[in-house]
Amino acid sequence: MNRIRRMFNKLRILFRRDRFDSGLAEEMAFHQEEAEKELLTAGMTPEEARHAARRQFGNATKIKQQSHETVGFWFETVAQDFFFGMRQLRKNPGFTATTILMLGLGIGAVVAIFAFVDAALIQPLPYPGPNRLVAVTESIPLLGRANLSYMDYLDWKKLNKVFSSLDVWTPSGAMLATPSGTVLVPAVRVTDGMLRTLGVAPILGRDFYSGEDLPSAPNTVLLSYSTWQKRYGGNKNVTGQKVVLSGIPYTIIGVLPKGFQFAPRGSAEFWTALHDTGQCAKQRSCHDLDGIARLKPGVSVRTAQADMTSIAQLLERQYPESNRGQGASVILMRDLIVGDIRPILLTLLGGSCLLLLIACINVANLLLVRTQSRQREIAVRGALGASPARLICQFITEGLLLVTVGSVVGIASAYGAIHILLRLVPMDIMFRLPFLSEIGLSPHVLAFAGAIALFAGALFSVTPMLRMPFGEMRVGLAEGGAVRREFYGVIWAPTWSSSNWRWRWCCWRAQACWGRACIGCCMSKSDFNLIVWRRYKFCCQRLDIPRMRR
Repeated sequence: MNRIRRMFNKLRILFRRDRFDSGLAEEMAFHQEEAEKELLTAGMTPEEARHAARRQFGNATKIKQQSHETVGFWFETVAQDFFFGMRQLRKNPGFTATTILMLGLGIGAVVAIFAFVDAALIQPLPYPGPNRLVAVTESIPLLGRANLSYMDYLDWKKLNKVFSSLDVWTPSGAMLATPSGTVLVPAVRVTDGMLRTLGVAPILGRDFYSGEDLPSAPNTVLLSYSTWQKRYGGNKNVTGQKVVLSGIPYTIIGVLPKGFQFAPRGSAEFWTALHDTGQCAKQRSCHDLDGIARLKPGVSVRTAQADMTSIAQLLERQYPESNRGQGASVILMRDLIVGDIRPILLTLLGGSCLLLLIACINVANLLLVRTQSRQREIAVRGALGASPARLICQFITEGLLLVTVGSVVGIASAYGAIHILLRLVPMDIMFRLPFLSEIGLSPHVLAFAGAIALFAGALFSVTPMLRMPFGEMRVGLAEGGAVRREFYGVIWAPTWSSSNWRWRWCCWRAQACWGRACIGCCMSKSDFNLIVWRRYKFCCQRLDIPRMRR
């Protein structure tokens, strides 16, 4: 009950802040007057009693602040820090623009590259149990991985002890008659269990039956989702219809899911059963197939490699003329897809992270410079009663403001950079990695950007504390408006001679702009009065850059 009453009192004070402030001021004035009367009764002069009453009462500003914190909500203090931080950033547009631009470009670069790394290396393949899918081929000393013959495939499928299923596929093309003429469409020929090995089921119709890839089976075909929509208008009665591919009629038996992609083949429109009826299927020396298998639970790639190598050696002894020097290769499906792209992406990610680190260091240096120039402000606020914790909260709020705006700029620039980089990817890589076309600001990418923002926010919140003069507030206040000139470093500014007054003036202004860019917009214009240009000489003169000016 007391908690509810306190909550209503805080709400009443929140909406009647002026009345609370006036009542607090009257009460404070009343206590000071009473203390002053007691001191006058004790024999002090009016002026002495007034000063003694003020000293006895304490810091009025600090008491008001403590009263507000006691009767107010915590978010009121946060709101005050937020609006004060906004005013501070608005008062220093050069500093604000420089830090936001550097931070935005750094975050944008690393987030854009991470989007590609996430899609290619982190996100699992769009199949159930992707870590158990492996690519199985033959290997020869000259080329490494090589295609598989149909006869060897049948032996491997029968003799292996490590695969729950093993199927083969081969890319093909087909001539399709359309209203606008005959066109060549991409297709793929597969064995009957290919989709079951991948763990994919048609959304319409059925999969290939067992034995439907044999030469005696009827010709059947599965449509990709895009082909179903583009060429058949999404007609749900498409199953059972006939389609002629390269002069051979096929019966449509189903439609594949919308998000289904088989990266090694790219975007195949028609999936037909293998139906190897030619002489190539009867010769072990004819290699035109690629294998894909699903490992049994608990079987590693190394174990599967050893088992398939022993089978290849057995076939080499049985068929020395056709299988001499032929081994076996078993690698993860993901490694097959992104094997040669992995080092490129990791190198780009490392470079972008280094760029972000440089940007964060530059922003941290600018914050140190800015904190040094605000020592008098910190001293005055401390003298008025602000505690170190209160000052730290203020600098944390300002750092988080910079990071928030910089992160928004960075994510926006990353969105644009992703679309630009996608246009620069070669077509052969896009064909082999079709999921790259769906890259965007996915939840993984946004979470990565949030982690970067948290790191930058922590860094920029801690950095100003390194220069906060908690132990030197009296010194900073006692210095008043005096100028204490310390030096950051030296700029050597060239001076050109010219008899033309306008040319001489332009040279001087160019030197001033160049100097302001060199020190990161942290120096006042009056400091550049040190630049002296001469009329008849060409020289380089030394300019000492002051640390701060009060």
